Amino acid sequence: MSATLTVRLSAKEAKSLDAICRMTGKSRSEVVRESLRGYEVRRSLAAIRAELMPKAREAGWLTEEDVFRDVS
Repeated sequence: MSATLTVRLSAKEAKSLDAICRMTGKSRSEVVRESLRGYEVRRSLAAIRAELMPKAREAGWLTEEDVFRDVS
């Protein structure tokens, strides 16, 4: 199933989107779809991080070096 969406962009946003399209050779629709997928990934990672950070702190992992030390 697909859906059509109309989005109102400022002149600056439209110019930026068009520049991205020219640089990548992709259509506006593809750039927006990729942006949405990227947004979904970032939200998922933020949720996972929020869930795991308290557990990491309990384990004494405050930096990447702490993790590397214990898993190496």
